[in-house]
Amino acid sequence: MTNSLIDPTSSKRQIIPLLVLSVTMVSSASILILFSISHPFVIVFWRTFYGAILMAMIGLARGDFKTFKRLVTRENLHWLAAIGITLSLHFCTWFQSLFMTTVAASVVLVDSSPIFTAILSTLFLGEALRRRSWVGILIALIGAVFLAWGDFGDGGIVALTGDLLALSGAIFLALYFIGGRRFAKDMPITVYTTIIYSIAALSTMTICMTFGLNVIVFEPTEVAIFLALAIFPTVLGHSVNNYLLTKVPAYVVSSAVLGEPIGAAMLAALIFTQIPGPTTIIGFIVILLGIAMVLADLAVRERANNSTLDDTNGP
Repeated sequence: MTNSLIDPTSSKRQIIPLLVLSVTMVSSASILILFSISHPFVIVFWRTFYGAILMAMIGLARGDFKTFKRLVTRENLHWLAAIGITLSLHFCTWFQSLFMTTVAASVVLVDSSPIFTAILSTLFLGEALRRRSWVGILIALIGAVFLAWGDFGDGGIVALTGDLLALSGAIFLALYFIGGRRFAKDMPITVYTTIIYSIAALSTMTICMTFGLNVIVFEPTEVAIFLALAIFPTVLGHSVNNYLLTKVPAYVVSSAVLGEPIGAAMLAALIFTQIPGPTTIIGFIVILLGIAMVLADLAVRERANNSTLDDTNGP
């Protein structure tokens, strides 16, 4: 009997709206970051710090921390710490890149993580990719490269460094997704994200201290931006992604996140007048096509698995 691609406690009707919600929410991150006047690493600290507090409050209200001591052990704590540090590195490299290159180039490069996620999922999680998923991911990545190509131009060494930082952020994001797929399912998502965000905040504070950055920021506008980052792209974006990682393979979540460049670039066009050119628009369409193929493959496999179960049960 074939195992379902979707966790038995969920369905397509639950998964797809959550994927749309997470993509919509994370699309706001780059815009909020560029509104801030703080150093990128300081923004990372407050985003993860406030995110940890919010998820802890939700978890306490739900009573999710009652089994904390049983769920968080010496055996898995070092892995949770590694995931939290990875999240910090993902944010730090990507946030810095946003101030060195365009929103479209930075976001699309950081969201090239699906190729790394797919390979790592296959190697370490035993989630073999079907041909259609591979084709969808590759098409989306081709669109991503095509989209970014128009933004490279003559940006010089600064833009090139920003692009490399965004690509590094993609690798860290892939590792973060893999870790979430392995450990998030073992505990309530509020507990898991509280731990991960707390470790990420602590790691980022260490980075800030290393570079001599002051993390004490209480200017009202900056605090409002930090809280918005914690609520929208973190609690409603990353936290929803972590929940989805317990329901579907990591490469599906990672592929859906490729929709972020479309939302982010559209917001950048409206707010910062970064108007996409023809190359960017074509890239948008190709990326959407790739995402649609991966999500369609998810639906086809689920229907096939349900049919298999029906046949097994007999008339």
